[in-house]
Amino acid sequence: MEKPNVINYRQMIFGTLFVLPNKLQKLMDRGLCQYDVTSKQWFLTSVIEYLFKSPPTLNELAKTMGYSHQNVKQVALKLEGKGFLRMDKDKKDQRALRLRLTEKSYKFWEALHGESEQFMDGMYEGLSGEELAMLSKALQKITTNLEKMEMDNPEEEET
Repeated sequence: MEKPNVINYRQMIFGTLFVLPNKLQKLMDRGLCQYDVTSKQWFLTSVIEYLFKSPPTLNELAKTMGYSHQNVKQVALKLEGKGFLRMDKDKKDQRALRLRLTEKSYKFWEALHGESEQFMDGMYEGLSGEELAMLSKALQKITTNLEKMEMDNPEEEET
């Protein structure tokens, strides 16, 4: 049995990390267009709904999503215009904006539930529980490594 070439795996994974987001965004945008929502808008509402116990600020959301403050604000403004969220000034810090999902957003999530499950089933088809656990662990390690690299080479935040 031939020993796997680690360098080729690393190169393949590196390339795949660029290809996957494009494929994922294309498929999601196609499925979400009936709701007048893009995959980036879906992601923003998803992060608010599932990762925060109280309405986050734009900065908190940007950090969690790995987006610039300006990109989050642009997506949030579009969602606000469509009635999916509200941006309210923070009561303690008037400079900060807190993002709150609206009733329309919650109805969207209810309508999307079955489709989301079906999409996930298709995306992970053929992967065992063990493979999913290994993939999750590997992606977490890659994320941690990239965060360390980012901290070692800080850059001015986009505004």
